[in-house]
Amino acid sequence: MRRFALLFLAVALLTHAQKLPEPYLSIVELAHSAPPEFAADAMLRVVESGKIADRNLRRDLAEQAFRLAGSAKFPLRMHGVPGSTVDTRSGYLGKAYDLKLDALSLENRAVHDLLSIDSAKARELFQNIPRPTLAPLTCDDPLFYDVADFYQTLGAIANTTFTQKERDKEEHVSFLLDYLGQVTSPVQLAPLARVIKTVNVTPAQREILWNRFNGLLDGIQADDRSFTASLGDVAQIVTPEMQASFEKYRQKVTGCKDDMGASVRVNGDPEPPKTGTTPKIERYWQSPEAQRLLMDANKLRFGPAGKPFSDADRSTREWQQQLADFLSQLADWTATQEKSEADFYHQKCVVFEALMELMPPSPQRDKTLQAYVDFMSNSNLQQQSPVEWFMHAHSMLDRVRSTNTGEPAKLLDAFQSSGNPVLTLYAALEKTFGGKLPSWVTISN
Repeated sequence: MRRFALLFLAVALLTHAQKLPEPYLSIVELAHSAPPEFAADAMLRVVESGKIADRNLRRDLAEQAFRLAGSAKFPLRMHGVPGSTVDTRSGYLGKAYDLKLDALSLENRAVHDLLSIDSAKARELFQNIPRPTLAPLTCDDPLFYDVADFYQTLGAIANTTFTQKERDKEEHVSFLLDYLGQVTSPVQLAPLARVIKTVNVTPAQREILWNRFNGLLDGIQADDRSFTASLGDVAQIVTPEMQASFEKYRQKVTGCKDDMGASVRVNGDPEPPKTGTTPKIERYWQSPEAQRLLMDANKLRFGPAGKPFSDADRSTREWQQQLADFLSQLADWTATQEKSEADFYHQKCVVFEALMELMPPSPQRDKTLQAYVDFMSNSNLQQQSPVEWFMHAHSMLDRVRSTNTGEPAKLLDAFQSSGNPVLTLYAALEKTFGGKLPSWVTISN
């Protein structure tokens, strides 16, 4: 049934696309071949560009993006626990979540775009978003939920989409109370409190909302990980009227008291966690092959005395031979030598990205850049976890964006000619819009 619905959306998308001028027509047609999260993002980039004068067309594209967003692989955004995000499996997964290409983030983005186009449609679609399902976490979990954008949009809907007649009937208050009644996790508390503080209601109506919120503090069943991750955020929004309820809330859960506090070192051996500390994480650079590559990569960066090689040092015949030997070793590294396809992919991409910082402009650098794009294009991870896979393409472009030796154009050309639908679409988006997104999309919560 879902496949039929997506096919219907694709046909509708192509019908609407015919009304678009170039280059937006080509972008939307390319989106048709990409996974749903990338197609939704592309359509929203077109809507947000300010270049489409037809209001109905902007509304239709935003609605199409909303429908596609629901099929994204990631259901909602998550964050890594502090101290567990460097050179770990969960750390790279967290970086992927930061791109906000999960279903909930994209749906909220589409609704936000619709607020200035068709506020009634924006409210209708927002109410069609499934309420966040936040399964309980344990202290062993290295990631926790982030639903701040959902509640930011909830506040915007309450403030801007209700008519005066509806507000006179206090329908906007009932709307908020309904969402307050659906709270199941501590990570929802602080974002909701911010809504109550800023929403456009009367003092008496705000008191009703705070009373319901205090009831949440008294009755919520908090899991240890979500409680620990959100406690500081909740504490910041406590008012004198909330203090008694907050103290009861703070005492009801033990929380994760043994979380690791120190970060893993980027270059060199990771610090071993203390016995019994949480969360449980999978560190990178642990297999024999990965450790050897990491050590040899550092030899390309630093001389025998630990001093970084200069540009002149990296132009010598000796360094170039050392680089050639390393590239041969890198080509022989396979996924079977690591615990998972994702672990192999992340680590090998990191090596490629480091090489781009070290290699001087040369045919060999161009060849290595192409090898990197070929490696990404043929990775199985793009089917298993498309946003996690794509994160490195985004990272590489950020690394070369500020260079003045032509790498951004070379990388985008390689993406465009890769034959990979996501990379081809991303190249078109970058060439048309650059890396700029609205601040409310990119802000880190």
